This record gives sequence, structure tokens and C-alpha cells, in this order.
Amino acid sequence: MFNPKSNNLLDEQLAFSGLEMGIVQALPAIFAGVGAASSIFGGIMGARSASKQNAAARRAEDEQKKFAEKTAKLQNKFNKKLDEADRANYYAMRDYNYDVQLRDWQRGKEIQDYNYLQSLKQFQKSLTISGQQFDLNSIGAQQSLESETAAIREAFMQQQFQRRGMFEELQQTFAEANINKSEQFNQLAGIQNRADFGRFSFANTINTLMSQNNLARETQLVEGLVERGANQASAQAGKTASKTQQASLAKMQRGLMGLEAELSGNAKKAAIQLAELNTNLNLEKTGIGINLERIDNTILNAKQETKFNLDVLRQNMQSTIDETQRNIERVRLQRDVADLNTRAGMMLFPERIPYAPRPGLPPERIFVERQKAIPGYVPPAQQQSVWAPLVSGVAKGAGSLASIDYGSFGGGGD
Repeated sequence: MFNPKSNNLLDEQLAFSGLEMGIVQALPAIFAGVGAASSIFGGIMGARSASKQNAAARRAEDEQKKFAEKTAKLQNKFNKKLDEADRANYYAMRDYNYDVQLRDWQRGKEIQDYNYLQSLKQFQKSLTISGQQFDLNSIGAQQSLESETAAIREAFMQQQFQRRGMFEELQQTFAEANINKSEQFNQLAGIQNRADFGRFSFANTINTLMSQNNLARETQLVEGLVERGANQASAQAGKTASKTQQASLAKMQRGLMGLEAELSGNAKKAAIQLAELNTNLNLEKTGIGINLERIDNTILNAKQETKFNLDVLRQNMQSTIDETQRNIERVRLQRDVADLNTRAGMMLFPERIPYAPRPGLPPERIFVERQKAIPGYVPPAQQQSVWAPLVSGVAKGAGSLASIDYGSFGGGGD
């Protein structure tokens, strides 16, 4: 019986030759009948065919094993190249990435330095602009303060001129009042002189009247005495002496009374004239007093008006000073707000932050070699039984031989 796992073709041929020898030896018994021979021959051909198929299957198995070994060898060689290529690509890419990261790091550092330098320049520019803005704020505030100072100075000068004008008007009023008073005093002196002259004229008139009256009385007395003497002389001449004397005395008495009445009338007339003069002078004095009082009132009113105007000017000046102080505070506040806005708009000093650390090489990759390929499993070749067709043919041949009537073969021989 053939070993199906044998790989030696020579052994199979030797085994097959032994089979043929057995068949040849068995031919005499088989050729017992034509049908038996045919069955046996068919079994032998089937056995040969099975043997050839088994040999072809074994050759195919051997070729498949060789192909599997060759494929595994090629795969291992390819895997080795892949491992080497992976290592080379990894280190090349690792070095490339490190170089790129290093260049990017250096470029980023240069950009950061440039940006920081630009920030410093912008900060310097901001300081310059802010300083100029502070100067402008100071100049604006100074100009505003100078304007307020000029305004208060102008108001002060204006009030000084107004004060000077008011004092000049007051002095003019005083001068005019003094002139008016002088005129009134002159009029009062004239009135006094007129009064004095009136009293002197009255006294003189009285004295003149008295003198004239005394002279007239004396004359009347002399004439009366003369007439009385004449009457006495006439009475001695025979006339009535008493009647003549009485008539003469009455005449003298009437003359004296007429002179007394005339003196009294002239005196009264002079007194009335003096009273009228005094009344007129008193009226004129009263008018002068009224005028003097009016002049005093004018002076008092001028003083009060000047005082009131001075108070108004003082209050206006105080109001102007208060307004100026408020304007100055407003200017200072505006400057403080402008300075605050300028400070708020100033750029902060740029801080230099540390740059990213220098890039380093990543941890080296651990390479694991690909598993070596082994030849794939090749299932053993399917072997057909060589003896089965042969046994089947022999069995059929034996059946054919068994069906032969050997007796008929024997009777015929006899």
C-alpha cells in the first residue's frame, strides 16, 4: 500500500511496478474468463489513473509549498525594506519637522521682537503726543486764565474810570453847590446889608424927622412966642389980651400937635417901610434858606447817589470777581478733565512677555519590526486509493469467474 505522505516519486514507481508484477502473476487465474479479464484490466487502468492523479497532487502540493515559502521570503524581504523605509522616513520627517519648528520659532521670536519694538515706538509716540497735549492743555488753561485776568483787570479799570467819573461829578456838584451857596450867602449878605441899610435909613429918617420936627416945633414955639408977644403988645394997645393969647396958644398947640401928628405919620410910614423891607428881606432869607437847604439836599443826594453807585460798583466788582473765580475753577476743572482724558488715552508701557521655549526633539519612536511571514499552511494533497479500482476490478472479475460453469469446461475435455 502506498504512503500518501511520501514525496519520493521513485518509491511510488517502484511500488507501482510491484503492483504490475502482482497483476501479471495473477493473470493466469484471472484469464479464466473474458469478462473477468476485462474487469481486471479496467481495475488496473483505474489504479494507474489513480496513481498518476496522486503523483500530480503531490507535485502540486510540493509546488504550492515552494510557492508559499517563496512568497513568505519575498514578504519578509519586503517587510524588512518597509521597516528600513519607515525608520528612514521617521528620522527624516523628525529632523525636517524639528528644523521647520526651529525656523518657525526663530521667525516667531523675530516677529515678537519686531512687534515689541513697534510697541515701544508707539509708546514713545504716545508719550510725545500726550506731552504735547498736556502742553496744549496748559497753554489753553493759561490763555483762559489770562483772559479772565484781563477781563477782571478791564472791569477794574472800567470801575476806576466810573469811580473817577462819579467823584468828578460829585466834585462838580460840590463846586456848583459851593458856588450856589456863595451866591446865596452873597444874596444873604446883600439882604443883611439891605436890612442894615434899611435900619440905618429908618433911623436916619427918624432922626431927620425928629430933627425936622424939633426944628419945626422950635420954630412953631418961636412963632407962637413971637405971636404971643405980639398979641400981648396988641393987648396993651387996647385989644382983648386973653382971647388973643388963647387963640395964639391954641394955634401954637395945634401947630405942635400937627407937627406931632406929622412926625408920628412919617415915623409910622418909615416903620411900615422898614417892616415891609424886613418882611421882604425875611422872605428872601427864607428863600435863601430854602435854596441852601436845597443845595444841601443836592449835596446829600449826590453823596448818597455816589455812595449807592460805589456800593453798586463794589457789588458788581465782587460779582465779577466771583464770576472770575468760578471761571478760573471751571478752567482748572476743564484742564483736569482734559489731562485725565489725555492720561486715559495714553498707551501703557508694553511689557515684554517671555517667548515660547525653544522647540526640542520629540521622544524617539519605538520601532517594532514586522512579524516575519511564514509559509502558509498547505493542506496535504488528496490521495486516491490505488487499490480500490483494482480490487473492484478483481472482485468483478472474480464474480465473472465464479459464474463460469467449470463442469462444462471439464466435460468437453473428456
